[in-house]
Amino acid sequence: MQNIQKGKNSMETKVKKGYGKGWALILYAFLAYFTATAVGSAMNAASGTLSELRGWNAALLTSFISLGSIANVVAGFVFGKLSTKASAKKLSIMCSVIWIAVVVGMGVTTNLWAFAFCLIIANGISSALGYQLAPVMISKWFPKRKGIIMGIVTMGIPLCSGFATMMYQAGYAAMGSLGGFLPFIAVLVVALIVLVVFLADDPADKGFNPDNGAEAEAEEEKGINKESIWTTQKLLSTPQVWIHGLTLGVQLLFASGLMVQLFPRLLEIGFDPGMAGMMMLASGLLALPGSYLCGVIDSKIGARKAAYTSYVFGILAMLLNLTGNTVCVWISLVCIGMVVGGAANWPASLCIEEFGDSFANGYGIIQPMIQVVGAVGPAFFAAFYGMTGSYKIPYICGAVLMFIGLIGFATLAKPGFAKKEEEKYKK
Repeated sequence: MQNIQKGKNSMETKVKKGYGKGWALILYAFLAYFTATAVGSAMNAASGTLSELRGWNAALLTSFISLGSIANVVAGFVFGKLSTKASAKKLSIMCSVIWIAVVVGMGVTTNLWAFAFCLIIANGISSALGYQLAPVMISKWFPKRKGIIMGIVTMGIPLCSGFATMMYQAGYAAMGSLGGFLPFIAVLVVALIVLVVFLADDPADKGFNPDNGAEAEAEEEKGINKESIWTTQKLLSTPQVWIHGLTLGVQLLFASGLMVQLFPRLLEIGFDPGMAGMMMLASGLLALPGSYLCGVIDSKIGARKAAYTSYVFGILAMLLNLTGNTVCVWISLVCIGMVVGGAANWPASLCIEEFGDSFANGYGIIQPMIQVVGAVGPAFFAAFYGMTGSYKIPYICGAVLMFIGLIGFATLAKPGFAKKEEEKYKK
């Protein structure tokens, strides 16, 4: 009888190994992160195409992306707050429907300002879907394995950056203005079906234990902590929240600004446009293994220690690129891939470590802070280029920026600050 019981327990253990039903969440979050950058990435091709088709100014169309970045921040704060009160699944369904509607609007409207309105709303809503709401669900389904999960799902960001132009051009060639955006709509429709059919806010509702078999440490760690001390006022009045937002934001500032300026820098070094374009595509694809590797590092040593690697890789990327040597430049692209992957991974993973069941509260404030800092990236590199007429000085400044970020994070960002604050309220 005892042997039968042992055999039964062994079978249960085997069933629970791996990600099981959690693969549905992994697929959904991957597609949500893909969608999060779809509009901005597609506009690289759409701005020129729509300029010819509609007679709109291409530079003005491109500038709308910057307004979309502001919408990202606003949406981050709004949906970060809402996710502490309401179902992340229901909010995601609502966002998906709105996104599909406004992207269809981008494809069919002939009015420039209607197009701008749709683009800005789409950018903000998609950012909320990927960066804000998907991590809330991940924090409940994979509280202990969040590092490797974030490493997988954030691969959707560079994948979209690498293929968005081709997707838009293929759709446009087949079906015109609306057709250019249909491939991205199709991606989100698939994600929406997975979300509605296979997922729930509480993994138990789908017969899934957190981390697929890893026992929860305590009953109170499950679900949203509605009694959390981490109100918006409390978060904004806590210095460590600002320190984490600003120092981690440096990584996004670096990654976003660098990717915008990388192509002209490669031309400046001496690569022809064809080779520079191939290297740009390679830099996006290299962020795929970079993102996954960041997740592996996170799972091995924790998000806080792992976050140091992005600063180091950022410094190396700049120094190697400044040599102008072909081999060194290619290695710098690998380093850039690690920075891009890490910049998307660490905020969510670190907030899960710090805030636990109050993740939605803390992340809902820290992530928008990071986005505010990151939005400065393109202007940061462009400003130094404007003053010097060369990308050499901006790249030196980029290395200095990451060094300052590294020192700031190492000396000012304190581990366990959330738990210490919570302990004060228990006394």
